[in-house]
Amino acid sequence: MNVFRTKSWLLASAGLAACLSTPVLAQDAESGVTTVDEVIVTLQKREQSIIEVPTALTAYSGEFLNEIGVDDFNELGLFTPGFDVQDQSPNNPGFVMRGITSDSGEAYIEPRVSVFQDGVSISKARGSYVELFDIERVEIAKGPQSTLFGRGALIGAVNIIQNKASLAGFEGELEGQVGSDGFIQFGSVANASLSDSFAARLAFRHRQRDGTVENALGGEDFNGVDTSAARLSLVWAPNDDFRADIIANYQRDGSTGTSFKARNYLPTDPTTGAVLGGAEPWEPAALQAGQNFVDGSRLGLDREVYGVTGILSWTLSESVSLTSITAARTFDSVEVFDPDGIGLPILTISEDATGDQFSQELRLNYDAGGRFRAFVGAGYFEEDGAQRLPLQWDERVALALLTGQLNAGGAGSGLPANQPAPLAVFGNTAFTGALIQGLVAATSGGTILLPTAQAQAIAANLNPAYTEIVTNTAELTSYDVFADVSFDVTDRLEIGAGLRFTSDEKTSGISSAVTSGQRSVLGSVIAGATIRSSALLGALAAPNAGQIPFGATYPVPNFGLFIQPTAGGVQEQSLDDDGFTWRLTAAL
Repeated sequence: MNVFRTKSWLLASAGLAACLSTPVLAQDAESGVTTVDEVIVTLQKREQSIIEVPTALTAYSGEFLNEIGVDDFNELGLFTPGFDVQDQSPNNPGFVMRGITSDSGEAYIEPRVSVFQDGVSISKARGSYVELFDIERVEIAKGPQSTLFGRGALIGAVNIIQNKASLAGFEGELEGQVGSDGFIQFGSVANASLSDSFAARLAFRHRQRDGTVENALGGEDFNGVDTSAARLSLVWAPNDDFRADIIANYQRDGSTGTSFKARNYLPTDPTTGAVLGGAEPWEPAALQAGQNFVDGSRLGLDREVYGVTGILSWTLSESVSLTSITAARTFDSVEVFDPDGIGLPILTISEDATGDQFSQELRLNYDAGGRFRAFVGAGYFEEDGAQRLPLQWDERVALALLTGQLNAGGAGSGLPANQPAPLAVFGNTAFTGALIQGLVAATSGGTILLPTAQAQAIAANLNPAYTEIVTNTAELTSYDVFADVSFDVTDRLEIGAGLRFTSDEKTSGISSAVTSGQRSVLGSVIAGATIRSSALLGALAAPNAGQIPFGATYPVPNFGLFIQPTAGGVQEQSLDDDGFTWRLTAAL
């Protein structure tokens, strides 16, 4: 089948959103009879109709999502009550469940909203945003789900169930979409039975879109999309009692940078100071990386995600089945962004995040077709992650920001308060020296008044490319044992109970440092004024004070600007933690 359609963006009304939270309504064209398309879900580790699940659950079939044009998480949030996805970039999404956001990128922080792919946790923010293509369904469970999904699902869980290889025969599909802003999307699916017991399925998608916010300084526009994803699925089912599925996923994401905007300042040309656009988010943005930042890296994202999952299913008897889920996954992403939102190079950040995980789950299900159903299981999860953040400041411009002088009004620029001055103005030590005098006087409560010559000497030492690096790491090993039972008290009343015990062994680390032994002159000024040390401030007037080696002969410690360097390198802390979670349910 060949499908080519024009991309259209759909807005969900409140009524439609409410309708989609239940089984989908369909109307036969000939008879005019409205029927309910039943959605089968596996939230409770067994197949059942969505209306039988005693929790707040929204589920969509892959076919339905394809029909309404939902291709990624951001669009999925538009149709799901109580669930939203803040798509800053594929590397930095925010999953919002009932108003609570899970978006932290630090390696040691656990998510509050868990994301799963075929029952495997992919919850770390930098690796959780995946393409929704060739899927069987998506289940979104709101509220605490730790008993069913484990340690990270305190606020809710999202489970993506992908289409597996089918022994039914050959299936093929081509898809193509075009739209505004240079939008192009195309993909294909091919499924083939290679024997009575073995089949393979290959799915692919590429999505591309030009940036939607003009780059006022030239180059590619911001918020562009360039994503490719592929999946190979294999199945071996030699008899009715055994099935083995292998699913391998790969995704690569590129973007042209995120269009941060400082709403209090207009985007300007850093050389001439000319205004290049308005402050509204959709108007042109003037952003760029700082000089020689991370070997001349450009703004934007480069991310790769790999994963392999093996699912083995045995039917041991008419009432007992055993499932094994084994998975390995890794992500590697580098994103460079200019978060200050104006043309001047106040701050540039690069985030280099990596993560490797392995998990194993064994689950035994009992269902004899009567009133009683249950499952019991155990799981193992290990993860090794790291996040490295170089931050580069132009201390001269940062000083102007701190003192409210980005427009250089104190130098007689005559510019309005929301129009930053050209970069050259901040190289004038007469101007920046006066700013240092005012900063020291205000911070010290008027107890230190710097002479003009001393303040200008300090200003001459401000670094236009001062860099700090923050690194955090985490190693986690987790064990789970869980059980859940359901009982039909009557034909209309079902009660249930679940219990999970989790044991975590975690080592977290953090380090911060300045590069090449260069202390922050601006940070040292703030520190000296705070502790009211005239000797420290006087030492900062020495030529090239930021590069003087640390030691007892020089009275200025290793001060940072945004962070304080850690002593002795990486600081680590280990924690072992055990705990129970439980649930009680009733459904009529």
